[in-house]
Amino acid sequence: MKRVLVIVGFVLLLAVSASAQAPKLGVGAFGGLSMPVLQDDQSQGTMFGARGRFALTPGIVLEPFFASAAWGDPDAVDGVELVSGSKVTAFGLNAALGISPGKPGLKPFFLAGVGSFKVKNDDTGYDESAFGFQGGLGFAFGLAPQFDLDIRGVGMIAPQESGSKKSLNILAGLTFYFGANQ
Repeated sequence: MKRVLVIVGFVLLLAVSASAQAPKLGVGAFGGLSMPVLQDDQSQGTMFGARGRFALTPGIVLEPFFASAAWGDPDAVDGVELVSGSKVTAFGLNAALGISPGKPGLKPFFLAGVGSFKVKNDDTGYDESAFGFQGGLGFAFGLAPQFDLDIRGVGMIAPQESGSKKSLNILAGLTFYFGANQ
């Protein structure tokens, strides 16, 4: 049900942007490092994903996203190997304050979002999805009216039945804007 709501929301954003004058609609990809916080059973791993961007105003942007992380295997404890790292799949919606699509130069921004986070570990059979939160800050660099490069740090909290999974993600991404003024 959550996936359907996210997809419907994204389609509505596309429909609104198509009817608006001079829309600031973009798509991009990102990747980086995902570091579990306060979890001895996981080590850092990689994260990658895709996002859309829709500028509500020159400084407020909505970002529907999909992300996938693979946490690494933990270090052995007293010579005993532990289970392999978990995989995290997320999709949701972020709101960014400070990004101005199509504008050149440095643009610092704040980010807050919600989403569905699925944590899965094949070795233990653990498989749980939960509604979670994320937030952070970053810098966007307007390379040209059509392109932004951004670097961000994002903290993620995914509540689970037995506590929560938390991580700090350091990401870099490139976004292409449709209909950008040239």
